[in-house]
Amino acid sequence: MAHSQRHRNRGLRKVCGCARRTWPKCSHSWYFNFKPRGGKAFRFSVDAEAGEHIEGKTKADAMAETWRTQIRTGTFLRRADAPPVVATPAAGLTLSEFGERYTERLGRPVSANARTCFQQWAATPIAGVPFGQRVLASITEDDLEVFFAGLRTQGKAASTRNKYVQVVKAMCRWAVKKGYLSRDPAADSDAIRREKHAQRDRRLEPGEETALLEHAGPHLQRLIVAALETGCRKGELLGLTWRDCDLTRREITLRAEATKTRTGRVVPVSARLAAVLAMATTDPAGQTHPPEARVFGDAAGQPVKDIKKAWETAVLKAHGHAPTWTRNNSLAPTSRAVFASINLTFHDLRHEAGSRLLEAGWPIHSVAHMLGHANISQTSTYLNATRVGLQDAMRRLDASRCNSVAQAVATDRAPLGNDGQQGTEQVTVN
Repeated sequence: MAHSQRHRNRGLRKVCGCARRTWPKCSHSWYFNFKPRGGKAFRFSVDAEAGEHIEGKTKADAMAETWRTQIRTGTFLRRADAPPVVATPAAGLTLSEFGERYTERLGRPVSANARTCFQQWAATPIAGVPFGQRVLASITEDDLEVFFAGLRTQGKAASTRNKYVQVVKAMCRWAVKKGYLSRDPAADSDAIRREKHAQRDRRLEPGEETALLEHAGPHLQRLIVAALETGCRKGELLGLTWRDCDLTRREITLRAEATKTRTGRVVPVSARLAAVLAMATTDPAGQTHPPEARVFGDAAGQPVKDIKKAWETAVLKAHGHAPTWTRNNSLAPTSRAVFASINLTFHDLRHEAGSRLLEAGWPIHSVAHMLGHANISQTSTYLNATRVGLQDAMRRLDASRCNSVAQAVATDRAPLGNDGQQGTEQVTVN
């Protein structure tokens, strides 16, 4: 009897090469085996049924006893046969409250641009009530279409509307995935989709870069130079720390979590940018910035959230206009109109940088890496590489014509020979 009791496992065993006495300590999976009187047998992996690895015998025993009770009472249902859990909308959760959860739980930082789009979306009234105060589950496809129709009525550019589309669709998809919504109201609407828009090709005019640097503060000066030398996005530069800046090897490492495409890349540092960075490595007290300090932060290396006012001021002054501001730090109407007519954004510096590299003869795949584009076709479209190539071909044609004319003139003006024939030289040997 003692021998029989010692080897009795009550339907729990392991299929491994370990000795029976080591089963409670070995890492292999437990297997459950039970057949009630007059019923069918149940045999399965404990791990598969529990949905996790169960190593200890005590826990496996407790789960096995629960299953035996359910099998005897006819209430046991295999995990694979259980009906799917249908997500129910979060009752009473407003769009603004959902936006806070989305920002906290997304798993990656939400860009300042996306936050601005969401804030304006939440502030827009629909049927007299701001979207932000509406219960999330009550927002319909028609409500969203009215919102986007309003953006068109306001004269928002297609590129601006596309940013709203990206934010709205991303948040709706996440809401469905996490169970806040049972259906995506933005999924099937033709009115809520990205639109093709005219390609922006604003380039710096002669002398414009010099004027910008003259009227920019030290922080903005460094940012302008960095944007023109690397082609990095504004957010990538503002998030850069000294840990990722190697002046010895002349390289900047952009980590995946800090880039728009979530793909890291290493960018070479030009001599011009290296000189600018070398002057910014210390704080006002002369101490070297710690590795976690921001390269393009304030004097103490702390993050700078926005450069909008500094950029607008530098652009307006560079074009001979002294800006005026309202009480809420927005450009006054006259200055805003002048700024709009100048039509220069900080992002245009990234376009300028890529175009300069392409015009300098860089292979397009190298330019794509510098800009952090996923593929070369994206870079070709972004920089209008076809036009750049045509202009380069025309310059080569003009140069060849100049050479041909020069050769023809040289031939026409060749010195007379001793016999009076042009272009023939005679050597007299004494």
